[in-house]
Amino acid sequence: MLEISREDIARDHFQIFPGDKRFLKLSIEKYLNLIDFTPNNPQRAIVNALNNPKYRFITAAIARRLGKTEIANIVGHLVTLIPGTNVLIMSPNYSLSQISFERQVYYLQKTGIEISRSNLKDRIIELANGSTIRLGSVNQVDSVVGRSYDFIIFDEAALTAEGEKAFEQQLRPTLDKPSSKALFISTPRGKNNWFAKFYYRGYSTEYPMWASIKADYRENPRASLEDIAEARKTMSDSLFRQEQEADFSVFEGQIFRFDTDACMEDLSQYPTEGLDIFAGLDIGFRDPTALIVLGYDYNTEKYYALEEYQNSEKTTSMHAEVVTTLIAKYGIETIYIDSSAAQTRFDWAYEYNIPTTAANKSVLDGIAHVQSLVEKNRLIVDSKCINLLATLDQYRWDKNPNLVIQKPEHDMFSHMADALRYGLYSHTTSSGVF
Repeated sequence: MLEISREDIARDHFQIFPGDKRFLKLSIEKYLNLIDFTPNNPQRAIVNALNNPKYRFITAAIARRLGKTEIANIVGHLVTLIPGTNVLIMSPNYSLSQISFERQVYYLQKTGIEISRSNLKDRIIELANGSTIRLGSVNQVDSVVGRSYDFIIFDEAALTAEGEKAFEQQLRPTLDKPSSKALFISTPRGKNNWFAKFYYRGYSTEYPMWASIKADYRENPRASLEDIAEARKTMSDSLFRQEQEADFSVFEGQIFRFDTDACMEDLSQYPTEGLDIFAGLDIGFRDPTALIVLGYDYNTEKYYALEEYQNSEKTTSMHAEVVTTLIAKYGIETIYIDSSAAQTRFDWAYEYNIPTTAANKSVLDGIAHVQSLVEKNRLIVDSKCINLLATLDQYRWDKNPNLVIQKPEHDMFSHMADALRYGLYSHTTSSGVF
């Protein structure tokens, strides 16, 4: 199935736009004939979206084996055939950058375009016509700023959590020509991350310069139904939906299956007087400090995430001031904190008059308990708790195959996850409320 957010983007043929308006100045059809390449419908849709002068930013959520990286590199190569143009291909890591580097060299050799410099170590290709193809990684984005780009490609965009910051703060200013564009391609990794955020912009009237495309395995004319059926049997449901169906709802390794439609609400007017109010607190030193205020309703037998706090740039006294305000606002009875942080518990009680209770730190048991509450739709989250919502979507298991005992990844989502676990699991084991 192929979904396109804007009605004026065709899927089954290449659209014709005026030469002074379209993005690709050279004929894409003639070029594909030259390299003996037959495009599929998702690839045509990507080219049409880029060529359409209305759209500058294209997000393509494309399943495996549909040639998203291939068509992105073909477009990038075509752009650099115009003298003095600059293309940047961003990837999450060096290995993925190398794939695009090799494809660019292949196209140049196949078409006989003269190269003045090609350096894999520096990840730059300079053409004799003055154009450049530069490759970068999101974790070293500073190395590719300082110049103007005609086209930026984010390959496997959803694999990195820092893509939005890299684009909005550092790379978007480099698209300073009216005709410059950016393409974000990936298989999805959940629906509460920057790639999904960019994808949904393509459906919003607030972002008229954005367009989005989504395609699953059914759009691959070379796909074998027998192979697909076997993949469905041998892969986990999450992995199949992620890789073959480009499904934003799940991804491989996802710890929680939170139903946003059923369990995210505006709780600003929810009556908290009858709730059992408590909180989970994960103290960070170099990492963020995270706190989640929770309430248990004995009538509905549900837990409510009422308010959150997460910050990595404030001092301990500033954290304590916020926590004190939340205690007064909600009447928090108990704050569960990492049981190994005995000195921190003493400091908070002595210096800031904030008593805390040692949390039950059984990690796997705690995660299993939170999983059960989430899967049974017994955790309702306020729509303003953006960090918790992102955590419920993006918190994942460590993929290291050498681990003897399963553990979650330690990343930007683990701090709020720990605070949530401290609160829910410790409150359950101490109060007997399930």
